[in-house]
Amino acid sequence: MKDPYEVLGVTKGASKDDIRKAYRELVKRYHPDKFQSNSDMLKLAEEKMKEINEAYTYLLNHDDGDTSSTSTYSTDDDGIYAQVRQKMQSGDLYGAEDLLIKISDKTNPDWYFLNGIIYAQRGWYDKAYEYIKRAHDARPDNTEYAQAYETIRKTSRRQGPIYTGGQMNDGAACLNCCTALICTDLCCNCLGGGC
Repeated sequence: MKDPYEVLGVTKGASKDDIRKAYRELVKRYHPDKFQSNSDMLKLAEEKMKEINEAYTYLLNHDDGDTSSTSTYSTDDDGIYAQVRQKMQSGDLYGAEDLLIKISDKTNPDWYFLNGIIYAQRGWYDKAYEYIKRAHDARPDNTEYAQAYETIRKTSRRQGPIYTGGQMNDGAACLNCCTALICTDLCCNCLGGGC
């Protein structure tokens, strides 16, 4: 890994708040969503974001004497799930995905559900369906899982396959709208009628 201080453009001994501020600025500048129309730039942006996320994670997890702020990363999986949801709410899908990779128990239905939502937000609906279905099958009584699964299941049944020959069909466009609603509910903690 490159020098994380250099990657984020902060000096050694920078406070956690300075590190977070630098990270947010870099995410605004290099987020891959800004480069969707240029595949070469998109690939470079994705690589840059991976490097930025690695540096950010490293600096927040390695306290070099900075006591002005505590690490945002929890040592237990439950705390990480809460952080994943926060990152998803702020639009940091790469950060959320990086946290999910750190989860030790990848059999937990939350792990599948949150990965499914990330896939849906990226437009990978076949993977989103697979992951959300797995979470729902493991815990069919979970309202959040059930609503997301029902939305994806109804759309794919009504519209046919989501991907055909590598191309999205009309079912995917409809699913994109539904996924946006699911993700909005997830981020606002509205599922289950809690609003």
